[in-house]
Amino acid sequence: MMEGFYKPAEAAELMGISTATITRCKKMGAPVHHVGTCGRLYLIDPAEFMEWMNAQGEKSADERKRKLSVLELRAARHAICG
Repeated sequence: MMEGFYKPAEAAELMGISTATITRCKKMGAPVHHVGTCGRLYLIDPAEFMEWMNAQGEKSADERKRKLSVLELRAARHAICG
C-alpha cells in the first residue's frame, strides 16, 4: 500500500466519517486513487479528501447565503443525498 493512502474503511475511521459518506463524496467527485485495472479498488489520501470536503462546505455556505427556490433546494438535496 502507498504511504499516506488508505482503504475507504481505514480512511473513514481516521477522518471520523462513515464509509457511506466516502462513497457519496466519491460520486460527487472527491479525489480517490484507483488501484488495479478494473477500477473497483481505490485508496484515499485523508488530507486530500478532507481538503476537498472543506471546499465543498465553503461552496455550500456561499449557496446558503442567497435564497433558493424549492426546485433548487430539491435538486441540491438530490445531488448530496443521491
